Amino acid sequence: MARVLVVDDDPRLVKVVASLLHKRDHQVESVPNGELARQALRRGGVDIALLDVNLPDINGLSLVFQLREEGNTTPVILLTVRTEVQDQALGLRLGGDDYVAKPFNPEVLLARIEAVLRRSAAGAAPRAEEVQSGYLEIPPVLVDLTARQVFKDGAEVRLAPLEYAVLEFLATNRGRAVSKEELMLRVWGTSRGVSRTLAEHISRLRRKLGDGLIVTQTGYGYLIPAPPGDRATTAR
Repeated sequence: MARVLVVDDDPRLVKVVASLLHKRDHQVESVPNGELARQALRRGGVDIALLDVNLPDINGLSLVFQLREEGNTTPVILLTVRTEVQDQALGLRLGGDDYVAKPFNPEVLLARIEAVLRRSAAGAAPRAEEVQSGYLEIPPVLVDLTARQVFKDGAEVRLAPLEYAVLEFLATNRGRAVSKEELMLRVWGTSRGVSRTLAEHISRLRRKLGDGLIVTQTGYGYLIPAPPGDRATTAR
């Protein structure tokens, strides 16, 4: 059971979503604007937020960006009628955890919520502490997030900017399998036409950092396994 905050000024949509979530035994709180959403998220106690992008008082993308700047890590699924790839990429880059277009299939929305909650639960606290320190250690690799440098066994490994971007996103999501589509959206801003380019970047990272660092999830995407003792996604 999760505590879900629904942020939308359309009472009919809120009613439908709340009914859907109640059937899965989730607790639901709803607010009609961004300021009330900000207050609720700052107050805490929310496991996930469904945030409409087009709110009456503030753009949802601006709100999620502000929250992330404040250090608020509550998972957020963005809801919007806009389906352009560029809009989806921007929403993810600004801090959204997923992006669902309206009108949506109820079962798909539920599946997206459950997937984001699983990702959030899988080792989120240790990763947050590492990111705050500015370093991510994946022995024998160390990622300096501030300087955007990578070291293996103490020696610097030079990565191209996009190679570093791929590595950083996988590393900050350590323990979670990341789909190819999500990775391409995050790094290239589109999920179309760059699948082969992504594969090439993964191949180069493996050559530079070792074959065992990045695991392929067949038919889905890629994974950097969680440290021993943490719950990790099953590898290939």
